Amino acid sequence: MSVAVLLLAGCAPRVATSFWKIGTPEDSILPGYTVIHAEGKTRHCYPIEAWSDGPKVDTYHQLHHHGVAVESELMAYRIYFDKKQTIDPYCKRKPQLELAQSYWYPNDSLLAEGYGDDILRVSGTVGVGSVKYWNGKLYHIEDVGERQQWIVKKRRNKATIAVCDVDWTVPDGNQDDPEKRKVVDLNVEYTMRAGHRDMRCDVKASEPVEGLCTGVQTIPAKGGKDTISIILPNGVLLASWGTDWPVNDSAKYAKETVGLGVFIPKEYAGKLVHNKQNNLCFLKSQITNHKSQMCATAHFYLTCCGATKENHPVASSAEEWFAYLRRWAKSLK
Repeated sequence: MSVAVLLLAGCAPRVATSFWKIGTPEDSILPGYTVIHAEGKTRHCYPIEAWSDGPKVDTYHQLHHHGVAVESELMAYRIYFDKKQTIDPYCKRKPQLELAQSYWYPNDSLLAEGYGDDILRVSGTVGVGSVKYWNGKLYHIEDVGERQQWIVKKRRNKATIAVCDVDWTVPDGNQDDPEKRKVVDLNVEYTMRAGHRDMRCDVKASEPVEGLCTGVQTIPAKGGKDTISIILPNGVLLASWGTDWPVNDSAKYAKETVGLGVFIPKEYAGKLVHNKQNNLCFLKSQITNHKSQMCATAHFYLTCCGATKENHPVASSAEEWFAYLRRWAKSLK
């Protein structure tokens, strides 16, 4: 039995979502309105279920913790609501739901009580399990008609959050030729289950896109050493381990040792590619009929470990983390 299962014994596992729009004091009449003190600012926020806007709107700074988030007792993840759409992890010291109290940015009193925190500086990388595009270099999902994020569903034991790019012009070299450029709708759903630290990621595009990829960043993002690709009988495992400052404020925060993992099932795993900052795998789509429309779909899984943040981490070294990921990948399909 795993450490996580032992720690969760005797309590009811749960998941939760967190999605906050930054408003003004006049929004105090809205249900759920609260005042949040974070990042050196006082924010008047209210909960939302969905939001969409055009690419010229600074959606990143109009949302508290900069995008929709989901958590189990073991881990939390947020999706940046901008061209990056990067997955950023928040690690728990002890198994509990925290975002309803910390709002992703725990204050000193919460930290003293044993709350977790952000553990990874993702910068411009793939982070862990973000969907990007590769065409000789890594591209964010930038040239879009509209960006959307929403909470798809939330139950006690499972929740799904999503990001969608409407009319994304694929940066394949044909953007300036109206007859050749490819414009697609890209949707990614992330599902988290209670008692788990991993998420399943379902990718759907209105037509196949060669160059869609996912993976793990090196740690630190300027080029970590412990980053590997493993070809398994049932798919491809990408793994990373390293130590870095979690945020740019190196005076207040200590360095964190973090493990990242992504598993792509065999039928969706394409060629491997990497640069100094990222270890990536192309996603091969399968053509399916979804709600009477043909679309290209793929899925994969992501996970994370905070070796210095967690009281009982599943791994304390790169070797232990890579062994853990092999066992984890065998259980997936």
